[in-house]
Amino acid sequence: MPPDATKTKRRLKKAAAEEFARYGLAGARVDRIAESAEANKRSIYMHFGTKEELFDMVVADSMVELAKAVAIDASDLPEYAGELFDRLEQRPHVRRLYLWAGLERQQPVDAEVAEYRRNVTAIEAAQAAGRVRTDIPATELLAMTVALVMSRETASWSLKALQAQSGPAPFAPRHRDTVTAAVAALAQPPRTRP
Repeated sequence: MPPDATKTKRRLKKAAAEEFARYGLAGARVDRIAESAEANKRSIYMHFGTKEELFDMVVADSMVELAKAVAIDASDLPEYAGELFDRLEQRPHVRRLYLWAGLERQQPVDAEVAEYRRNVTAIEAAQAAGRVRTDIPATELLAMTVALVMSRETASWSLKALQAQSGPAPFAPRHRDTVTAAVAALAQPPRTRP
């Protein structure tokens, strides 16, 4: 009986996600992916194509899974940011894949673009209803929200060291609260003067 291709593909995708999250595209090795998945290298190329295509698929799958797990309520961007933060804390490899993709694959991924488009449309609707500030375009507002959620990972090591010297622990557990507070301030419509 031939081996179950579905199980092999699932093992390969899991091993690839772990390998890419740890080493990025350039540092990842197809040999290690195959070994970890208990498969041969040829099965990677047969099922997924090149290493770059496998990377793009793993990143897209992770981002779509994240987007579906954290539904946006554009009227409450701080809550969205908090839920996104929580989900990334539970699945730190997704955070690393996001960062590696930004560094190594500077091109859009169709599945990810579709999810972002849905979120941008929701923010535009909240802007039209006056619940979210309108002076920042919806795409930029979403990018800023995601950047605040990822701020701990994107801060330089020197800044992290400075924070460690001035506070209790670097990026203490209350970081989620600071992220949601920053997003609340960012998204709030400007007050009209009497």
